[in-house]
Amino acid sequence: MATVIAQAGGGEQGGSSMFMLIMLAVLGLLFFMMIRRSRKAVKKQQEQRASMEPGMEVMTTFGLYGTVVDVNHDDNKATLELSPGQYATIHLQAVGQVVEEPTEDELPESDITIDDVPDYPEQSSTETLDNEYGSEYKNDPRDDRDR
Repeated sequence: MATVIAQAGGGEQGGSSMFMLIMLAVLGLLFFMMIRRSRKAVKKQQEQRASMEPGMEVMTTFGLYGTVVDVNHDDNKATLELSPGQYATIHLQAVGQVVEEPTEDELPESDITIDDVPDYPEQSSTETLDNEYGSEYKNDPRDDRDR
């Protein structure tokens, strides 16, 4: 910053001091935008934590998915059911996001139809195989190796 002020006061390099001021302004704008985005994300997480209630599906910051069974806002604790009969007590700050089931409108459409899937009749045959490699490998090079 001191070099910018010194260059601006000198008057010798007017073009470079203007460039430095523009670069500082752009850097300040980027910094402001990053802070703003971070604050929005923190505010959204706080709102989700405040609105947590039993029955909601959540994902923790360490990757566990579970259903909220009990929420204690005074102690900042929540009890999750990870699988039937398996419970975990976590801190409310460990809740990363509320998992919402996608609606039919949000699911991606596929161009593949059932007619596009090839049939492989050799995989569905019920005949017994001649050896462990199958009947199509009568001259299997692994036979020589195993002897």
